[in-house]
Amino acid sequence: MAYKFYAMDFAFYNSMGIYSFEARCEMLKEIGYDATHLSVWHGERWRDVEKLKNVKEKYGLDVAGVYVVLDLSLGEDHPRNTGILKMLEIMEGCSTVELAIQSVGHHIRPSDPKGDDIAVKWLEKALKIAERRNINILLYTHLSFWVERHEDAVRLCKRLNHPNLGAVDGTNLLGTLRAVSPYLKQVNISGSRRDPHGFGGVATIEPLDVGELDNFALLGQLKKMGYNGMIGYQGWGEGGDAYSKLSRSLKAFRDMERRLEAHPHWADLRLTP
Repeated sequence: MAYKFYAMDFAFYNSMGIYSFEARCEMLKEIGYDATHLSVWHGERWRDVEKLKNVKEKYGLDVAGVYVVLDLSLGEDHPRNTGILKMLEIMEGCSTVELAIQSVGHHIRPSDPKGDDIAVKWLEKALKIAERRNINILLYTHLSFWVERHEDAVRLCKRLNHPNLGAVDGTNLLGTLRAVSPYLKQVNISGSRRDPHGFGGVATIEPLDVGELDNFALLGQLKKMGYNGMIGYQGWGEGGDAYSKLSRSLKAFRDMERRLEAHPHWADLRLTP
């Protein structure tokens, strides 16, 4: 089975700006991607999702998801946070929201369970809308955010136990796949190498044909787990010629799929945590 492959729109950002929504969709279609993606960032931009309802008809692409950032340290009633709820009410053409929770309050550090009650209270409101409108909310782990680790997302998913709440894997940590697997509804990957000059002083984000991270082995593990959702190219901070890097990444991904289909045992290496 070939996975549906999408590109997060992060790949279209560079030091000069960002490509237009229309150009992004046209490029992805021409390169051969199955789906596009939209970053709304903060909820004040909730109306941006109105662009999605015509994507399938106009460009022949699915919409893999919408990325948005929740910051409860601003208060529940801040426009950035109420805007996310408004977005859930009007979304058409997309059924997946990737939610990064930046903060749940002042003086609550990343991954601190003391913030769980605050997050759960907001998520319960969001999930009522999501359930009514058949939208999945996926907790997006992000370096230095309150939901920073996959364990944080799993903890919240277990507590809420809601079918419309899940997780998205954005950091390629093989050691957490088993814990995350019951809640894993979307995956994004990148080429990467540990580098103090990389993102957050931890690692680079690169096209799929470079880096030391073995995405072939990771893909083999996902298949072994029975994962059948979408997979995407992350692309944050790459800059440069987006078309070229997106083409290289799609070609690399499809070649990994081909090798895995022909030789599944190749991915049975002994993985380190």
